[in-house]
Amino acid sequence: MDFSLTKKQQELIESVKSMAAQEITPFALQEEGIHREKMLISLARMNLLCPTVPKEFGGLGLDLFSTALVVEELAAVSPGLAAIVAATLHAAEPIILAGNEQQKKEFLPLLTGAQAGAAAFALTEPEGGSDLNIISTQAAADHNGYLLNGCKDYVINAGIARFITVVAATDMFKKKASLRIFLVPHHAAGVKIEEIYHTSGINLAPVGRIRFADVNIVGEHVIKSREAGSGYLLLTQTFDVGRALVSALAVGIARAALEEALNFAENRLQSGVPIKKHQAVSFALADMATRIEMARLMTWKACWLIDRGGDYSVASAMAKLASSTIAQEVTCLAADIMGARGYIKGTLIEQLVRDARVLSTIEGTNHIQRMVISSQL
Repeated sequence: MDFSLTKKQQELIESVKSMAAQEITPFALQEEGIHREKMLISLARMNLLCPTVPKEFGGLGLDLFSTALVVEELAAVSPGLAAIVAATLHAAEPIILAGNEQQKKEFLPLLTGAQAGAAAFALTEPEGGSDLNIISTQAAADHNGYLLNGCKDYVINAGIARFITVVAATDMFKKKASLRIFLVPHHAAGVKIEEIYHTSGINLAPVGRIRFADVNIVGEHVIKSREAGSGYLLLTQTFDVGRALVSALAVGIARAALEEALNFAENRLQSGVPIKKHQAVSFALADMATRIEMARLMTWKACWLIDRGGDYSVASAMAKLASSTIAQEVTCLAADIMGARGYIKGTLIEQLVRDARVLSTIEGTNHIQRMVISSQL
């Protein structure tokens, strides 16, 4: 493996850093939603809302390794904005993996170019969570295609998505074996945003509950592919990619916390010297830096395997488990170093602690990651 970045990747990172410093960082701690549209326009201008979209459909055509670099940079300045991008990438992945030409031409351009918007992926339900064996959202076949009925919960990008990628069963007796993925335009009749939650972290990314009531889905909006196998197999492939992206998001959050704590430790005096020179603080910083490097390398390995079509399910689950745990540990350590300043509402480190908390839940809880890993031992 060679994890040295190419010149093109280095230039990409620098361009994202430059844009973020000018157009995202000044607004990152503002009240959620106020500057979201402005930030999304900045991303769209650089075609970064869904950079994995192939060039022939208007995207940058980035591989997952390069995309993870972008997500880390965004997460280091605005975890909520990075979550919007990660959710959009997740929604687009089934189309990129298994969509037909017509589906790609219709939906992928919505995520690219200066007028690009976000997308949402809907799997979790109010009652069964993400348990596919008791999924209740149903798509019943009719003469026009399907009628979609059900409710999806905790959907990231609810209310701002151009389209929603919905997982539903076509046979309520077989359920898991009958899963299909449906592409639902946000304006489709019967789609209702029932609630947008007030979350404690990743505030910029709207999270909500969506109801589908007799939503007509034409046959052309159902993803079917012999190459990708069953709907369940396509779903697992999508999850593996999503976990790697959440890992990159976690690395960005942890990195931002370390940078904030390091800057504080270099300037805060105790007994006439910077507290960074005290062993207790310097060792804590060393541990934080080491853990972040561990998380980053595990994330890069998972992305490297995915890009090369290797056996990546375990690597992706391990990266997500480790990175989310490390992000929570590092943000709390950073808050400890900053003392009372790390507990004041509206400060960066206080926000990062809350942002990191959700990482062990999204894209499959860490208990699920342990189940995936242990099943392959």
